[in-house]
Amino acid sequence: MNRMNNHSVSRWAAIVIAIVALVIIAVLVKRKPAEETAEAAPAAANTAGLVPFRMEQQWLIRLKLALAEQTEMAPQIHAVGRVVPVPSKRAIVAPPVGGIIQSGTMPRVGQRVTSGQSLTRLVQTPTAAEAAQIRIETVRIDAERGRLQQAEIEARARLEEAAHDAGRARRLYEKKAYSQKALEVDELDEKAREAQLAAIQEQLKALEAPPPASSSYEVHAPIAGTIVKVNKSAGEQVAPGEAIVEIVELDTVWVEAPIFEKDLGRVSRESEAVFTTTAFPEKEFRGRLININTVIDEQTRAATALFEVKNGSGELRAGMQANVRLGAGTKASVLLIPKESVLDNEGQKIVYVLRSGEEFERRNVVVGDEYGSKVAIVSGVKPGERVVTQGAYQLKLQELKPANAGAHTHEV
Repeated sequence: MNRMNNHSVSRWAAIVIAIVALVIIAVLVKRKPAEETAEAAPAAANTAGLVPFRMEQQWLIRLKLALAEQTEMAPQIHAVGRVVPVPSKRAIVAPPVGGIIQSGTMPRVGQRVTSGQSLTRLVQTPTAAEAAQIRIETVRIDAERGRLQQAEIEARARLEEAAHDAGRARRLYEKKAYSQKALEVDELDEKAREAQLAAIQEQLKALEAPPPASSSYEVHAPIAGTIVKVNKSAGEQVAPGEAIVEIVELDTVWVEAPIFEKDLGRVSRESEAVFTTTAFPEKEFRGRLININTVIDEQTRAATALFEVKNGSGELRAGMQANVRLGAGTKASVLLIPKESVLDNEGQKIVYVLRSGEEFERRNVVVGDEYGSKVAIVSGVKPGERVVTQGAYQLKLQELKPANAGAHTHEV
């Protein structure tokens, strides 16, 4: 009986040991993957944002780097303005008389002209009122001509009579039968009759001269410059005071730009203004502040500032949009990198910084003011570090690939 009890106890003990062993094995099996995962997590954290990019890939895309530089710059005010002509160098030509533009005499848009140069000629045509006045004047002239012709006949007769009397007086004087004083009176009367006849003949000659076939008016350029607008064509009728041509001289231009009320206190006469245009985005034009309007626009809450810009190259044209950058305030130390190195990544600004020859690090950055082709970095990059400019987008695409995909290939 005792032997049977001992055998049962041993069997149950073996079963318990086996169960305990299975539990221990199960715990160990579950614990090992967790430990491996825990060990892998720091490694993954250490490589987040790192992008391997082989040298051959960099050559293929012509990857370029730029140095993050610390420099002194003034805070910036940005505005969008437009190029306008200087008022004293803009002229609208409007002749004071009306007429028809002669064929082939109008200038063309883009043509350079000098001050005083002939632009066109107007053939003046009478209006209805003027035509009626001309008819009235013709009747008056005809009547005057008839009167003068009659006067000429009478004056000629008086001259002949006076000449006869003077001739007789001279003959008598030679015979001592006429006094010298009486002779002088007769000769003076003859000369007076000659003068009267000559005056009447001059008046008749003026009346008999044919009137001009047509009168014309020559239009001249009031200033030197370029023709920017032509409103009329050859053969068209022009009314008195009607604009036919616009001339602008663009060797110096103005740039109008709104300065918001909150920024007016930071602007001074010494503020440096720099402009770029859509046509020449990489070229900077510099201007001098000449005036800020004393009236604030009630809708925009801005005052219009005027800048004078030299335009010897003629690249700035009236009406162009100008992107204005105005230095305002005291200069401060800023870190600058090229704007093209900054990318958008889900609403966050990022750059790629060179870590080693074939490894780059993605950095989140906070950007500040823009300075032409460069932008200030508030945080995310240190002075002296090199950021990717050309090729930054390709690095972003490389980072989006599956882990290590293409890291050891020649694919771009």
